[in-house]
Amino acid sequence: SLKLTDCTMAAASPGSYHSSGTPSYYSTVRGGGGSYAPAPSPGGSSPGAAATFSAAASLVPPPPFAGSGPSSSDFRDDGGMGGPADDDVPGDVPNPGGNGGTLTSTPYLQSRLVQLRNQSQELSSELTKKLATSRSGQSLLHIGPSLSTLPPDLSSLLDALSPLLKEVQSYEADNRRELERIVTRGREVRRTVRKRKFAVECAEIYGDLLGAEEVLRSDVGRRIQEDYGVGSGRTRCKDGGGGAAGGRGMATEDELDDLSDDEEDGDEELDHASSLERAAYTTLHLLQELQSSSEEVSAIAMMSGGAVDASNDSDNANILPSLNDVNADGGINGVVMEKSRFLMKLAPRIRRLESDTAKCLAGRLESLLAKVRRLKEEEKDCDDEDDNGRQDSGRSKQLKEEQRRRVQQVLLLTISSCLRGLALLRRGPDAESAFARVAIMPILRSKLSMGKLDEGGSRGECAGLFFLLDDVATTVKEMYGPILRASEGMFANDNNGSKMELDLVTCGVWVPVATALMADPGIKMAIFSPGIANVLQANYSALDTFLSELAGNLLTQPPSNEAVGEEEEKTSHELGDFTHLYYKPDLNAESVERAQSRLYAHPTTVDYYRRWNLPIYYQLRFAEFCKRIDKAIEAVQKEGWQADVYTGDEAEGKKIHQAPGFELPLFVELYDALLSMWKSNVFLRPLTHRFLRGAVQLVGRVMTFVREGLEGRIEFGRSSSINIEKRSEGTDDDDDAAVEHVVEVPGYFWNERVEDVAVVAWELTILDTCMSHDYLDAVAATVCPPDEESRRSTRNSSAELNEMRALASEVLVESSLGISPLVSNSWNELIVDNLNTRCCAPLSAVKGVAATYRMTNRPPPTQASPFVSTVLRPLKEFDDAYASRTPPQIGDAWKRRVVESVSDKYSAAVEELIATVKRTEEALRGRKTRRTMAGGMSDGEKVKLQLYLDHREFRSRVAELGVDPEGIKGLVGLGELTKEAEALFLRTQQKK
Repeated sequence: SLKLTDCTMAAASPGSYHSSGTPSYYSTVRGGGGSYAPAPSPGGSSPGAAATFSAAASLVPPPPFAGSGPSSSDFRDDGGMGGPADDDVPGDVPNPGGNGGTLTSTPYLQSRLVQLRNQSQELSSELTKKLATSRSGQSLLHIGPSLSTLPPDLSSLLDALSPLLKEVQSYEADNRRELERIVTRGREVRRTVRKRKFAVECAEIYGDLLGAEEVLRSDVGRRIQEDYGVGSGRTRCKDGGGGAAGGRGMATEDELDDLSDDEEDGDEELDHASSLERAAYTTLHLLQELQSSSEEVSAIAMMSGGAVDASNDSDNANILPSLNDVNADGGINGVVMEKSRFLMKLAPRIRRLESDTAKCLAGRLESLLAKVRRLKEEEKDCDDEDDNGRQDSGRSKQLKEEQRRRVQQVLLLTISSCLRGLALLRRGPDAESAFARVAIMPILRSKLSMGKLDEGGSRGECAGLFFLLDDVATTVKEMYGPILRASEGMFANDNNGSKMELDLVTCGVWVPVATALMADPGIKMAIFSPGIANVLQANYSALDTFLSELAGNLLTQPPSNEAVGEEEEKTSHELGDFTHLYYKPDLNAESVERAQSRLYAHPTTVDYYRRWNLPIYYQLRFAEFCKRIDKAIEAVQKEGWQADVYTGDEAEGKKIHQAPGFELPLFVELYDALLSMWKSNVFLRPLTHRFLRGAVQLVGRVMTFVREGLEGRIEFGRSSSINIEKRSEGTDDDDDAAVEHVVEVPGYFWNERVEDVAVVAWELTILDTCMSHDYLDAVAATVCPPDEESRRSTRNSSAELNEMRALASEVLVESSLGISPLVSNSWNELIVDNLNTRCCAPLSAVKGVAATYRMTNRPPPTQASPFVSTVLRPLKEFDDAYASRTPPQIGDAWKRRVVESVSDKYSAAVEELIATVKRTEEALRGRKTRRTMAGGMSDGEKVKLQLYLDHREFRSRVAELGVDPEGIKGLVGLGELTKEAEALFLRTQQKK
C-alpha cells in the first residue's frame, strides 16, 4: 500500500492537485473542503496514514490526472488499482530535470503504470473469488460500497457510536429482566395450576382408595353373615318334598318361594360382585398411578443430573428464559415430588388393597361356584323326584324353569364379574386354582377310584377308564359349561402366541384331571405302567381321545330351538325381563381350536405325555409280530411252503387272499402282521416312526429267509412233523386221549423246485406292489386320515400330513428295493437253469438216430422222432401252469433263454451226428460193392431225412411256446444243417 501510494504521487504532477481552484479528488470523495497533501517522501509518511490511503485507494475510484499524466480512463472503473510487488517497484524514480516539477521519463512511468494495473486486476479478481466463496467474504462484498460513507477517522466513529451502544445494551438488559420476571411469574402460575391439579388427583385417589376399602369391608361383613348362616334355613326342593302336599300334584309354594329368594339373592350378589369388580378397577388405577409416579421421579432425577452438567456450559448465558424451556424446573418438579411422596405414603395401603381385593374376589368366586354346584344338585334331585312320580302342572313347571334360568343367568354374570376382577389384578392363576379346587376336584373325588377304573373288566385292565373320563367331561359341561364358555369368550384372543389372562379350560379343568391321574400311586401305576400291551394301548387311546376332544366337549354350545328362543325373548321383553340382553359368548370352531392348542402346549400336558413308557409298549408289540413271523418261518422250513402258518383272523385272511392276492400262508401271515401294526387297537401316533421301522424289519426278515433259500443255504424237511388227533371212540383209555403221528419229511432244497421258486417269486412280486400301493394307503389312512375331523385330531397341518405320507412312501419303497432282484434272479437264473437242464435231457437220443438206420434196411422216415416232442415238454407244462403268475417285469424273455440254450445244444448234437454220418459214407464209398438200400436211399440219407423231420417238429414246438423261431440262433443253424435233406423230403412226398 505504501509503495502504491508513492508511485501514484510520483506519477501525478504536484501542481495538478493544488494549482487549480477546485478541491482535490480525495477531498471531494471524503466530503471535506480542504485539500489532500501527501507526504513528500515515503519515509516521512506515518503508517496510519499510509494504511488509510491504501484502503481508500483499493475501494474508491482513482482521481483524475491533469497535465501530461495518465487519463482517468486508464484506471479501473471500480477504483481498484493493482500495485507491483515490493521488489518490482524501484525505490527511487529518476528525475533528469532535477527540479521535481516535470517528469522526463513519462513513457517509462506509463509502462510501469500499465504493468501495475494488470497486476492489480489479477489480484482483485483473485480476492473477489475468495471473498465470494466464504460467508464472511460475501458480507464484506455487501458492505464494500458503504465504506465510502465512513467518516475520515474511525475513532470519531467509535466515539459517536458508544452512547448509542450503551443505550442499546441498557435496553436489552431491561427487556431481559422483564422477560425473566414474566417467565418466573408464568412458571409460578403453571406450578400453582399443576399443584391444584395434583391436589385434585390426590383427593380423587384417596377417595377411590377409601371407597374400595369400604367395598372390601362390606364383603367381609357379608361373608361373616354367610358363615354364621344369617338368612339361611330356607326349605329346598330336596328337603321339602314330603310336606303337606304329599310330594304330588302342583309344585309347593315353598319351592317357588325358594327360587324367588334365590333370584333376589342373585341380584344382590350381582351388585356386590360388580362393586368388587369396580374395586379391582380402582386398585389397578391406583397401582398404575403409583408406578407412573415412580417413573416420573426417576425421570426428574435423571434430568436434574443433566441440568447440572448443562449449567457448566458458558453458552447457556446467552439463552433467553422461556416457558417452553424443557430444562427449566420452575418448581413443577417439586409439585411432582410432593405428589410422589403422597402416593408413597399410600403405597402400603394400595398394596394391601390389591391383596385384599384379590382375596375377596377369589373367596366370592369360590362361594359362587359352590352355589352353582348346589343348584345343579337340587335341580337334579327335583328332576329325580319328578321321575319317581311327582307331577307338576304345566304352568308351575314353566315358572320353575323360567326362574331357574334367570337365577343361572344372574349367577353367571356374577361369576363373570369376579373373573374379570381377578384378571384385572393379574390374578388369573388364583381364579383357575379356585375353579379347580371348588368345581373340578369334588367331581374327580366322587368319580375317580380304582373300582370305577376297573369297572367292566378284571383287576388292572382299566376297562372303565374311557367311560369314567367321558362321565367327568359330561358332568363338568353340565355344571360349569356356561362359565367355561363365558370365560373363553371374555379372555380368549385371536393371537395364539400371547398368553391368556385366565384359562379355565386348561388350568381349571385339564390340569386338575391330569394331576389327579398322575398323583395317586395306584391309579398312576394302573394307567401309565400296566405291563400289558393291550391295556397300555387302551389307556393311552382313552386319555388321548379325552384330551383331544376336551375343548370341543366343554365349549360347544348345546343345540337350541331358535324359534322358541325368539318367542321367549319377546315374552320376557314384554314382562320387563331383559336377561336376554346379557352377554353371551360367541365361540366358533377357531375358538375351540385355539383352546385345544393351549391344552397341548401346557407344561402339564408335556409332563403327562412323558409319563407314558411308549418305547416299552412298542417293544412288546414288535416282539409279538416277530414271534408270529419266526414261528411261521420255522413251520415253513419243516413242512414246506404250503404249511398252514396263518394265525390271524379268518375274515382278514380271506380279504388278504382276495385283495392283494397272496397265496402262500407265510406271506398272508406277513401281510396280516404288517396291517396289524396300524390298527386302532395297536397303533399309537407318537410311535409312528417305530412302527414304520418295524414294518421294514419284518419285510426284511422274510426277504432274508427267501434269499437264503434261493441261494441253497436252507434245507426244508429233515425233521419230524407231529400231528395230534383226539380219540372220540370209547376205549379203555380216556375219551380225549391224544394220539401222536410222526411223519418224516425228507430234506430238500426248495430252490431246486421250479414250482416253489415260481410261486415264491410271484408272492414277492405281490409284496413289492403292495408296499408301494395298498400297504402305503393303509399306513396313510392311519397316519394321515383323509377326513377333516380326523386331521384336526392329529394336530398336524395338511402340509405336514402330506409330507408324512411322502416320507412313508419313500421308506416303504426303499424297503422293497431288494425284492425285484430276488424275483429277477428266480426267473432268469434258477427257473431258466432248471428248465434248461430238464429240456436238454432228451437230446441224448439224437445220437441214436444214426443207429436206427445203419445196417437195418428200414424204410425212409415219414415222421419226427418220438424224443423231439419231449424236449420242450417241461417248458411247455411250466409255462401253462405259471403263465398267469409270471411277473410283468420278467415277461417272455426267460422262455426265449431256455429255447436258445436248448436249441444251441440240439444244433451241436445234430452237427456232430451229421459229421459222423458223412465220415461213414466216405468209408463205405471206397468199397468195391455197395448194397442197395430200401427205398432207394442210403443209410446216411435216411438219417439226414430223419433229422430234417425232427427239426421241423422242434420248430413247431418252439412256435407253440410263443417264441419266434427265426430269432433263435440255434434253430437257424439247425435248419442249415438239415437243409440237404429237404430235397429227400420233397421226393418222398412226390412218391406219395
